[in-house]
Amino acid sequence: MAFGQFQTTLQPGTIKEFSVYAKKIEQQLESRWDGQRPFLSIDESPSKRRKVLQGELLIEPGSPQNPIGISHGLIHDWLGDVFIPNTAMNKVLAVLQDFDRHHEIYPEIVESKLIRKNGQDFIGYWRLKQKNPLVPVALDVTQDAHYKQVEPGKWVCRAYANDISEVDNPGTAREKKLAPGKGNGFLWRLYAYWSLEAVNGGVLAECRSVSLSRDIPLGLAWAIKPVIQSVPRESLESTLRNTRAAATK
Repeated sequence: MAFGQFQTTLQPGTIKEFSVYAKKIEQQLESRWDGQRPFLSIDESPSKRRKVLQGELLIEPGSPQNPIGISHGLIHDWLGDVFIPNTAMNKVLAVLQDFDRHHEIYPEIVESKLIRKNGQDFIGYWRLKQKNPLVPVALDVTQDAHYKQVEPGKWVCRAYANDISEVDNPGTAREKKLAPGKGNGFLWRLYAYWSLEAVNGGVLAECRSVSLSRDIPLGLAWAIKPVIQSVPRESLESTLRNTRAAATK
């Protein structure tokens, strides 16, 4: 579904500001991954860690201001934790890395496939669909994911989706894939940072999701605002829930 005059184009300055923000997040995570700080953010809050280990799914803003306004765009920063009981690290990794099965695991992914694998580096494809009744959205996404074991029982992943294209009239004879950065601008970038720790016979999984969308035009705020502001949090929650479900089967 297109909105004519409300369509937009991703600007170089917007990409630059998002990249600067993402770099800061990576620097924070590096200090955890190399042992300078606690490995997981919930390690700094015993009560949160206890709740997650007891089965609670925790989703919090990654920044006090969320979304964060930048030039012609919004950055969405969310942090989520889930405990996956009675499973091994290799099974959780297999779920996250199995692009060929992601369309069976995650409801918002309707098509998926592995494009290329080289050791612990993966490139995969998704077609995402958001079934918002006001603004149905279809996106073709290529993700570049890099996994690394930082010490026994601890793995991390940096996953970057920079190649994202909107699809008009998906699944029909009039299907048209737009150029990246063109269209309604619901999702321009999607970065995911995973920290995985084997503990208590299962795996504690923490994901920092940082995404970029357009800003909200005043004339269409009633339709676009709910999609842009709610989808990033809902997508992270769905990812954590369905990863847990798949890894405990």
